[in-house]
Parts: sequence; structure tokens; C-alpha cells
Amino acid sequence: MIWGQDATGRLGNLYLHDGVWNDERILPEGYVKFASTPAPAWKADGQPIYGAFFWINGNGTFPVPKNAYYMAGAGGQTTLIIPSHDLTVVRIGHYKGAAPGAASFRKALALLMQAVSKSD
Repeated sequence: MIWGQDATGRLGNLYLHDGVWNDERILPEGYVKFASTPAPAWKADGQPIYGAFFWINGNGTFPVPKNAYYMAGAGGQTTLIIPSHDLTVVRIGHYKGAAPGAASFRKALALLMQAVSKSD
């Protein structure tokens, strides 16, 4: 599922599907796991928040599962990949000041997780 039909949403969806697009492997096998796993130096420092060019939700930055990882851009633009829910969420826009935009995005994500929560 893609939330947002822009290039960042499609890129997030490529990672969500392990680097495969329309049944064609675009990224090398294993690369998505590499990108979404904490880098050794960050893990050693007790901060499981950065992989290979992706931020990782290892410390619960966002109210989504810890297996989520994301790209973060200027003005709070975010592409969040949540593999356990087969979900890519894109926040596009600009805001001045990190606090107001970040708080709204976190609230929206918490509501989204309630709506799509999977039962085991």
C-alpha cells in the first residue's frame, strides 16, 4: 500500500518489497536488510537508529513497530517503511520549526497504527 503517489512513495515501496519492482529485482538481494539493520558503530554505541542511508525506528522515535525504517528530508518530509504492516507512509510538505510538525506526524502515525493494527 502506498500513501502518496510521488517518487518518494514509489522508492519506499521498492524497499518495502525487498528491492523488487513489477517482478524485477532492482536492488541487490540482501541490500534492503543491510539498509534497515543498525550499522555496527551505532549499535555499539547503544543507538540502533541508523543503517545504510536509512534511519531506523530502533529506539521508538515513531509510534510504529521497531522494524520500521525511514528516509528523512528537509522540512519534516519523511518516507516511512513499515514491513510488519506491508505499509509505506509518506509525509510531504514543509513546516517551520521541528516541534509542531513532528508532533502532528507522530499523532497521525499513532492513529494510523490503531486503524491498521494486525492481530497475531
